[in-house]
Amino acid sequence: MTEISKKPVRLHIFDMDGTLLDSMRMWDNISSDYLRSRGFTPPEGLAEILDPMTFPEVCQYLAERWDLGSPEDVSRGMMSYLDHQYEEELQLFPDAMEAIDEAEKDRCFMVILSNSTAHQVAAAMGRLGVLDHIDEIFTSEGLGMRKDSPDIFRRVCRHMGAKPEDTMVHDDSEYALKAAEEAGCMTKKYDRYR
Repeated sequence: MTEISKKPVRLHIFDMDGTLLDSMRMWDNISSDYLRSRGFTPPEGLAEILDPMTFPEVCQYLAERWDLGSPEDVSRGMMSYLDHQYEEELQLFPDAMEAIDEAEKDRCFMVILSNSTAHQVAAAMGRLGVLDHIDEIFTSEGLGMRKDSPDIFRRVCRHMGAKPEDTMVHDDSEYALKAAEEAGCMTKKYDRYR
């Protein structure tokens, strides 16, 4: 983690996957794990093949290559697997609660902004006790914007009644941090997998 200046903060925006929750390895391996759960052995290099594809394209590819039914069937199966991981398996990083506790000292609003679904955020963060400290959950899907857009951070700030310049964004992804900085927010980078 990179330490940031002591400017007063009115809002903390936390990313979930890769920042609070140790889930990025799951995302990196989801297609292979899904194939194994269906009785297939994934080929070497599958992650590299699928990396540039969107989720619907991945579902189409897997459905056609391994005769797994329709792309919609694959999507439902993978989402069920993901939901189970968030509901039962994934854990916080050891210092995640320290970051939450440190942010609480500012006596301001704290929210989660995630690319995962609202159900996945609520399931994991509720099970792990984080929701007791969080004022609201925002998702890319719910806001209709991606986290590479500065507008998503501006919208969350506006909704919470905070100015971007008084907001600290906690994230592990370069594209989200860049967008947050373009929106005028302060940022704190988490290098979890380095």
